[in-house]
Amino acid sequence: MTKKILVKSDYSAILKEIKSIISKARYNAFTAINIEMLKAYFEIGRKIVEEEQKGEKRAGYGQNLLEIISKELTLEFGKGFDPSNLRRMRRFFLIYQKGETVSPKMGVLKYG
Repeated sequence: MTKKILVKSDYSAILKEIKSIISKARYNAFTAINIEMLKAYFEIGRKIVEEEQKGEKRAGYGQNLLEIISKELTLEFGKGFDPSNLRRMRRFFLIYQKGETVSPKMGVLKYG
């Protein structure tokens, strides 16, 4: 569907610049949100690993930590916190825990 231009062509240059400003701001906002969510997922993964390991080098077995956390977070925040997603967050932390770069725009994650 083509959008009809309602402004005289005399204003096309300024309109183009304003549209560019809006598009750039939206892109930057989207990128900032994604970066913050990646940081949150990394931190959630770190908390899960720390709780599972309780200071040990490896986690214990037979724990239902992820199911308990999943139920509580889903009640509070809605979708996105099922046990499989929490496992992905844990794995994300384990892969990048040494502060490796996750994306060129994000920089280095350093926690702890």
